[in-house]
Amino acid sequence: MPAYSVLSEEGPAEIRAYAPMIVAETTVEAPSLAEAANEGFRPLANYIFGGNAPRQKIAMTSPVTAAPKGQKIAMTAPVTAAAGGSAGSYDVRFIMPPEWTMDTLPAPSNPQVRLIEVPGRTVATLRYRGGDSGQKRETAEVALRKFVAGSGYTLAGEAEWAGYDSPMVPFFLRRYEIMLPVEPANKE
Repeated sequence: MPAYSVLSEEGPAEIRAYAPMIVAETTVEAPSLAEAANEGFRPLANYIFGGNAPRQKIAMTSPVTAAPKGQKIAMTAPVTAAAGGSAGSYDVRFIMPPEWTMDTLPAPSNPQVRLIEVPGRTVATLRYRGGDSGQKRETAEVALRKFVAGSGYTLAGEAEWAGYDSPMVPFFLRRYEIMLPVEPANKE
């Protein structure tokens, strides 16, 4: 899991401050967010399972994240993807374990995998369980935007998707999150 502190919460919604992190990222062309997350997973998993210069294994973290290409993503432990809803390019990321640095991480063997330093940031999150679908993501995003509107924060970017569990976990138990970058409403 990524390092963060909870600044505010209401039920399954939270405002979190995330620490800086390093991610392994790849860009994929896909007709949907779900397909982008699936397609991007393979080269990133290959990297952490030894597809790198010294063939060194790196611990799997969660979540995996994904977002439309060019959208900034900053998460640590999930696989994430930003909800774009249309065909196009998506950035899919694995968060590297915190004990690694840019100097100690092995170089990816696949040139499509990049290592990127991500600065700390504040995000609103809403977690949900069960099968992941466009409808569930949309419902979660609407609820999260409503939470942010009454939270003392304002939106600072587009929605991202995060998936926390392996395919071995039964679908009805899998954890997902929608995340929205935010900033204090009265920042000076």
